[in-house]
Amino acid sequence: MEITAALQHIKSVIKPDQALIHFPCLKGITTYRALFEALDIPLIGGSAESRYLSMDKLETRGVLLANNNVSCVQGLILNRGDPIPTENIKYPCVVKASKGEDSKSVRLVKDKQSLDAAIKHALTYSNQVIIERFIEGREIRCAVVKSEKTGDVQALSCMEYNVRQDDIRKTEDKLFCNENGLPISKPPNAKTWFLDPAEEDDLINRIQQQSRRVFQELDLQDFGLFDFRVDLEGNPFFLECNLFCSFGSQSVLNVIAKNSGFTDGSLFDLMVQNALLRKEKIY
Repeated sequence: MEITAALQHIKSVIKPDQALIHFPCLKGITTYRALFEALDIPLIGGSAESRYLSMDKLETRGVLLANNNVSCVQGLILNRGDPIPTENIKYPCVVKASKGEDSKSVRLVKDKQSLDAAIKHALTYSNQVIIERFIEGREIRCAVVKSEKTGDVQALSCMEYNVRQDDIRKTEDKLFCNENGLPISKPPNAKTWFLDPAEEDDLINRIQQQSRRVFQELDLQDFGLFDFRVDLEGNPFFLECNLFCSFGSQSVLNVIAKNSGFTDGSLFDLMVQNALLRKEKIY
């Protein structure tokens, strides 16, 4: 169907109570959400505007650094065409595009000879590149969910990824793709485990506190997944946020939520209730 007719059909014939977008790509997370917003159809996961912000690592970083309430990794910004300030770069460092998915644009650079290639690669994804200090240590993810009814912002269990201390988490550590580059499963080495509150209560509390701050400062809704790098002294540094969830039983948010006392049903019920309550507040 032609797009205008299709949107009219959705609005007037299908008349959905609400929508959940299943496209994990940039256009799916942003543009398609905006179409449903224009139709006044409640969306699980919040606004397209929040997605644009979270998908741009530079914009996210700017918001968090402005208020100085979240520990971010030290770094510098490079725009397309800018000279590379090699004298200000210390190795190892991490080069990443401001926009990119599943770490495809990210490279760990250990020497000056590898820097130029990493920057060129990142520039194929966006016009701005972030060069960050590499944090040797662990990689941990925390999830946050919010109740629209009570206003409660709850940080859930902390999940650790199987990552070498001297390396970054690459695309191949996250997804196993077919010959067309489409993800079909998780790789065999994609192991995770939950931090034990009896052993690492302080670290868990610090990561949860920072996750709630990121959620609130980015003005997010419903849920968020937040990645941190923890250095060898146990200090967490925010890396990025992820706002996609299919709400299937194997989705990362579902797995973390179940470790925190939710069921798949109760988690999805909360999301549905949130979206409907937001519509009631508008009208």
